[in-house]
Amino acid sequence: MSAGAAKSIVLVGAAEDVWPVAALLAPALRARAAVTVVEHGSAEEAVAVVPVADPYFALAGIAVSDLAKAGADFALGLALEGFAPDGRRIIVAPSGDLPMIGGLPFHHILRRVAEEAKALDRFAELYEGFRFCARAAKAGAMALPEDAPQSPLAMLGPLTAIERTALAQLLKSKSDLCSIDVLRCETVSLEEVAGSGQHKLTADGTPIGADLVIDLRARTKTGGDRNIPALSSGLQATAHYEAGVLPTYRAPDARSTGDAAAYANEAPWSGNLLRMGRASARLGPLFAADARLLLLQAQHLLETLPATPDFAAEARRFNQLHWRSVERLSEWVAVPTSLGAEAQQPVPEGLALRVEQFRSRGRMPSLDGDVLDRQTWIDLLLAFGVIPQRHDRRADAFDPRQLDHALGTVRGQLEQALKAMPDSARFRHRFASS
Repeated sequence: MSAGAAKSIVLVGAAEDVWPVAALLAPALRARAAVTVVEHGSAEEAVAVVPVADPYFALAGIAVSDLAKAGADFALGLALEGFAPDGRRIIVAPSGDLPMIGGLPFHHILRRVAEEAKALDRFAELYEGFRFCARAAKAGAMALPEDAPQSPLAMLGPLTAIERTALAQLLKSKSDLCSIDVLRCETVSLEEVAGSGQHKLTADGTPIGADLVIDLRARTKTGGDRNIPALSSGLQATAHYEAGVLPTYRAPDARSTGDAAAYANEAPWSGNLLRMGRASARLGPLFAADARLLLLQAQHLLETLPATPDFAAEARRFNQLHWRSVERLSEWVAVPTSLGAEAQQPVPEGLALRVEQFRSRGRMPSLDGDVLDRQTWIDLLLAFGVIPQRHDRRADAFDPRQLDHALGTVRGQLEQALKAMPDSARFRHRFASS
């Protein structure tokens, strides 16, 4: 941070919005800038569903035991209901790559075997037996990859589901409050100084001086926001969270109505005003996307801490990272409504690319800022009926008996690991006395 950089930063919004940002920002700035939190606005009844291994928790110094003590629940996947064309309940489970066979991705080998057996029409069904993480999630099992890193458990991508108000309290308890001024107020006014591009904040009638204002107050769409049509119908979906049960997202009822739009601001940082969280975007309830975006934005802010007097370079970079995260989350959130039973929504460009390349040749591209790993994308597209039209022809060089044996070995290892996994109740109990 240079001599001309921000010396004072104020964050304003409801507690569950401001603390995920303040908890990372204050220790990174240390004594170089004063940080003030102005708690204002009502809490949103929502749950954050985040991978246990998300970099955010590491940056915030939050361990699995901390989340458990804060009342978080844990699961190995999510459930989608009412989206599949055949009415199936779809389990989405973050997963590391299945073992490669003969140097080729697993699904290419399985497709080659299915074609040999004239069972391509059952490919998704055959593949389902190898979805270790999804099967463990469906069975109510729970473990961490480090519990047996040399076994199939290394593929697990456990999730935590925690009330956002509880997460805010946990982050607040972990923060050095001596370095943060905390105010609670009834009224807030944020005004632009005419013609300057600068903004000033007033709380309960008292001006609060700040070089940078971070606004996290919930708002509705404005003229400066860009619609995200692919997510519109998903706004009517419902989310259900219950202890010991997979976080579940249900398709909107056919009678659901509403004119709310999914949207995001393309340039939430302008001048000395940075809009984050519910002040910058609304992506909807599916996969708790709004809560996930806020945690990503907090990490983006760490990458672009104010270091120049006018924030121009920082704003440009933050806006790029913000929009990249919006695009990646939108591609994920759009899958159920763009590929599901009543698919009528447009398909985001990145999702269209993944579908086209996976369907045509079984390839899953990686895009900058991906929030899902490659295996999870493969599992998700297969669950929604996107089947590769061909496999890597190098798989044809193998003897079918060798491939059958290799697949049997993998399946046996997965089955053995599944039988040995503890259920979610035993997993929670291991942290009860810590």
